[in-house]
Amino acid sequence: YPISFTPEELIARVGSRAAIDADYLSAQILEDATMAYEKRQADLGPEVMRELERKVLLSVLDRKWREHLYEMDYLQEGIGLRAMAQRDPLVEYQREGYELFAAMMDGIKEELASLVFNVQVTVEGDGSQVKAAGITEKPVNTTGLQYTAADESGISTKGDVSRNSPCPCGSGKKYKRCHGGA
Repeated sequence: YPISFTPEELIARVGSRAAIDADYLSAQILEDATMAYEKRQADLGPEVMRELERKVLLSVLDRKWREHLYEMDYLQEGIGLRAMAQRDPLVEYQREGYELFAAMMDGIKEELASLVFNVQVTVEGDGSQVKAAGITEKPVNTTGLQYTAADESGISTKGDVSRNSPCPCGSGKKYKRCHGGA
């Protein structure tokens, strides 16, 4: 949201730059954000504001969660290298996974606050349909995001596939890591 005061205005209110501490500054920012939120709600109306918040939250949460899953997959691929550094891979995976999750939650909060204040809203019909520019109504093409198990129908496991050869299902993994372990 756009902050409505400048450092010079704060100094003029308090009297000196030294009198501005972290608590005072955070209280002023919180008060300013609350006023901006109430103004935005008054402009749009409470029902439209709730619908906007819902749509923005769902959109941001969906996108950030997919990004988080990709990051966790990337982390899982490289976690085995931690063992070479004499670190327990399970503990490292837990720690780094939690850090990624915390970063995702912070990103959701930041982007949600930004979009609620800055997104362009159009109300259609009787006010029950709210559209926000830049917020996707339908899921985007997620064909690349689908996680599916390998097709087991055409897999030959009669002993003609060695354990270290690529799996015949087409996954790209070794047979022993894919269908050979089953």
